[in-house]
Amino acid sequence: MATKKGGAQATHSWQVKFSKAQNPFQHIPFVAGDLSGYKAGGGSSKIFVEIDTVYRENLISSLGAARQSSSGDGHRYPNLLTNLVFKLRSEAIAMTHRPLTLVKESGLISAGHAELDEMIVGEIPSSQLLDRIIRTRNTRQIQANLSAILRIEPWTRERRNPEGSQLLRDRGTALVRIFRYFSDVATQNNLQSVQNALQFAGAKFQIIAQRRSLPLLHLMNLDSLSDEKLDFILDHPGIRTVFAEPMYFAPAQAFNATERSSTFSFPSPVAPIPIVGVFDSGCDAGEMISPWIDGRDVFILPPETDHVHGTAVCSLVAGARALNDGHEWFPATGCKVHDVAALEIGGSSFSHLEFRLRSALESRPDIRVWNLSLGAPIPCGEQFSAFGQKLDDLSDEHNVLFVVAAGNYVQTPRRGWPDGAILHDQVSEPADSMRALTVGAMTHIGTELTLVEKGSPAPYSRRGPGPVFTPKPDVVHLGGGVHAPWEAGVASTKVIFPGDQLGTSFGTSFAAPIVAGMAAHVWKSLEGHRQLKPSPSMVKALIIHAAQLSSPAYTPYERRYFGAGLPQDVMSVLYDRDDSFTLIFEAQVIQGAFRWRKAPYPIPDCLMKDGKFSGEVIITAAYAPPLMPDAGSEYVRANVDISFGVLNGDNIQGKVPMQKEPGADTVEKAQIKHGGKWAPVKVHRKSFPEGVSGRKWALQAECSLRAFETPLAVPINVVIAVTLRSLDGDNTVHARGISALNASNWISHQLPVTVPVIVGT
Repeated sequence: MATKKGGAQATHSWQVKFSKAQNPFQHIPFVAGDLSGYKAGGGSSKIFVEIDTVYRENLISSLGAARQSSSGDGHRYPNLLTNLVFKLRSEAIAMTHRPLTLVKESGLISAGHAELDEMIVGEIPSSQLLDRIIRTRNTRQIQANLSAILRIEPWTRERRNPEGSQLLRDRGTALVRIFRYFSDVATQNNLQSVQNALQFAGAKFQIIAQRRSLPLLHLMNLDSLSDEKLDFILDHPGIRTVFAEPMYFAPAQAFNATERSSTFSFPSPVAPIPIVGVFDSGCDAGEMISPWIDGRDVFILPPETDHVHGTAVCSLVAGARALNDGHEWFPATGCKVHDVAALEIGGSSFSHLEFRLRSALESRPDIRVWNLSLGAPIPCGEQFSAFGQKLDDLSDEHNVLFVVAAGNYVQTPRRGWPDGAILHDQVSEPADSMRALTVGAMTHIGTELTLVEKGSPAPYSRRGPGPVFTPKPDVVHLGGGVHAPWEAGVASTKVIFPGDQLGTSFGTSFAAPIVAGMAAHVWKSLEGHRQLKPSPSMVKALIIHAAQLSSPAYTPYERRYFGAGLPQDVMSVLYDRDDSFTLIFEAQVIQGAFRWRKAPYPIPDCLMKDGKFSGEVIITAAYAPPLMPDAGSEYVRANVDISFGVLNGDNIQGKVPMQKEPGADTVEKAQIKHGGKWAPVKVHRKSFPEGVSGRKWALQAECSLRAFETPLAVPINVVIAVTLRSLDGDNTVHARGISALNASNWISHQLPVTVPVIVGT
């Protein structure tokens, strides 16, 4: 077995310590006095290389070649912009270094980014203003802008259609994304031109609306178009990308079904318990599951679906622990199911799933948590997927949390643990959704015949990061172990199959519904609170935080597989152990020289020794930033930085940094790759066994926006969970934390309204 990179050969190992209903987390609401202005510093523009005549002429040469490549577009479409790519130095991709002054003075219009180091701009055909500025302008700002650019490239047909036209013909359907400029006039002109071209070519298409973006165009008869007409479409300069319509599957791994045991008794639902929407292949509700089915939406019927996968998923929502012999790593909080039969055996297209999911959400506006144990058979790309973006869109529109399986890696070689092999095993679409809670899988049983030991990442569980180095998965749960060579067995997860058959199987498909059930119980426990409204971000933050609390402090490499860890049970999402003190903050942040701060932070006196804090600090923050599907790698439009540390005058000295991989530094690309910058979930954790000096502690959040992003009309609400924990098992921490909170005069309330209902074991 290969040795993995990045640290110890970790498995998930914890001593079960149960949270107590007498120790509810405390909610600290936002108050206006938390937000204040401060004096923001600024530096001069950086010139990376000498801007001499040779450098300028090289840029002019690359500009001329790019224009020549697009010269035909200007003749055919004289009213459209010519799209150019500024290839930036890796150290110059931060907003402060980008050639924004050059863009403005040249009359260019930004069209977002492709890769992190590729800035796209639209130029008016026949304009020579950019040439003159490159040759003659010599201000320090223009020199700095020019030094950030390595070369200028065209937006070619190869970029527009990277898969090639044959795949489009083979699939017969495609999705088209159109250039959106930071100019409404240019954007609408471009959209109309593309639609006119499609109609002229005789291409049948539908519009798939996006709330904060141009619509996607769904092309439906590409296999019947002539080569000439297809080339006419693919050569249109207003099209950003054309790609074959993706297909998604409810992945069926090895199944081992047996007859129903006469000694097994599946629990019955008790009121009041929440409902989880299960968007899958449909459930064959036999005697055991039928009491748990609350409703149905049927989009497909046998033989297009066989209900095998959907039945197994629904059974885990209803009674994961009961099915799995009362194993303590499975939560004992079942949920009812709204069963949506939406996935065909042979795979389902994006456009069909988008319609079916939207319809299902509209039919059940009361359901807040939806499970999607589906995915593409290949890893996600470098750009955010259309399906992931659609989940983000629907989450905002319907105020729901999607819980999505990370996807299954089933190719060879089989992955063990630890394993440093380079495999194509990144998370698959739509697990790259920014709003969703993405769930990987780990094992709960290990034998001599299994591929990994107990508590290891499952061999099939796809890993992070997602697009643009976004940390994924968020958490893991029990998807079942794999017996060699690739079989289900006693170490796999026990489920119910159609016909009330009991059996075993494995896959991230079976880890996700366990977490979905927990999330539904958390949401229900918060409903009716007089000081807050449950939100997807809040429930997501609480689940991820609970995973941190019940898991080891993973290395950044291990987090690619485990995420934040395994959330122990619903009680640990809402209640403290005696040795811990948790506050849940709601912060509101806006861009600019403003910050949200809470100080002085109430610290249990038992964790302060001789003026030093001695203990562990665990922080999780989650928020819903504005998103723009047309912006490429800059899809996420706002970033929130969290600091927890000691106040020195008006400045905070951060003591609990984000979990970063080795190599992170102040360079923007490294911060994104290793530090999770722009990711809407932030995870911080640090232990202080020797103590750290500081009497006045504070928690702080600040917000920044992407270039060209519209200033926020309303603040971003950030949920921040902070736990202070004893390193020596001191069981007075929670009680003393409450005393410190009471002495602070902060407004606070008990977080949960009700205690989650335990269904049975």
